[in-house]
Amino acid sequence: MRKSLNYMSYEDIPILVVDDAKFSSAIIAKALRSGGFTNVRFTNNPLQALRSLEKRPAQILIADWLMPSMDGLELTRRVKKMDDGSEHFTYVMLLTARDDFDAMNQAFDEGVDDFLNKANLRGQLLPRVVAAQRIAERQNELLRTNRLLRKKIRDLQTTDVVDPITGLGNLKFTLDRLSDTAKQAETRGGAACLLLVGINNLDIIEDQYDQPIVDELMSGIGAKVRQLVRPLDIVTRPEANMFAVITLQTDIDNCTSQSFRRIFDNLYMHSFKTTEGYIPVVVGVSISAADSGTGFPHPKNFMRHAYEGLNRSFDTGIITVQPFEHGTVHSH
Repeated sequence: MRKSLNYMSYEDIPILVVDDAKFSSAIIAKALRSGGFTNVRFTNNPLQALRSLEKRPAQILIADWLMPSMDGLELTRRVKKMDDGSEHFTYVMLLTARDDFDAMNQAFDEGVDDFLNKANLRGQLLPRVVAAQRIAERQNELLRTNRLLRKKIRDLQTTDVVDPITGLGNLKFTLDRLSDTAKQAETRGGAACLLLVGINNLDIIEDQYDQPIVDELMSGIGAKVRQLVRPLDIVTRPEANMFAVITLQTDIDNCTSQSFRRIFDNLYMHSFKTTEGYIPVVVGVSISAADSGTGFPHPKNFMRHAYEGLNRSFDTGIITVQPFEHGTVHSH
């Protein structure tokens, strides 16, 4: 059986009443108490109302349209602006003795949500407040949901660029950092250098070991690569069987096999310790470089260029070096 308004409980709904007339304030207080609304604050000063809302937001604001220090429209504008900053919704109901339809339309445009003629306070206030409460609760629930969705999107954007196994950046992250490094080299001078380390026997390893062991192995390889590069060099994992090192060099002539020989020597035909014992890996290493003389390629083209060299490194078992300008491959 549906309960009557007199028995509905709204103790937790915060309401702020701004009215400089004691008579109408008394009527409002009595009507709200009769409906179970007990979390009600009263003030006769709009500025005090704003200070009160800054400290503790209300779900419903009931205010007189005509007040000496600030009218209801200006109060509404300030409250709605405050709401925008705090991602909160305050349902604003203005009390008026006017029946000017044009003025009310203008007020709606200013953000007022409802009007109530003072002559109808006793009979209309409570049901209008109950309706306002439902609308305000729904609006604030939507705002809360939107906040959670935005947070989820931010979290996804963060995890979307990170390889969960090694904690290194993935392909998207790699392309972004390649773009940044190329811009830095173009602005400050120097060369952008991309080194790829490919695991040529990963398919065989995956056939022989369970995925947790493979993940352990790849995590160990990633950690080893990080140990072998300079502190400012960027290590990523753009593909399951591949690691990348992005580095800014003072000159393209520094992007040579000798500059990265330690990486190749420490990984080529090296066995990595796992909980299942030592697992040997077969790697290929390619180096692709660009400077202002060669022109800086789009990050995807940069990666594609390095891929080509990596395939040659797999075939030859030696480091492949490719300056970007001519696509000429040099093996060392």
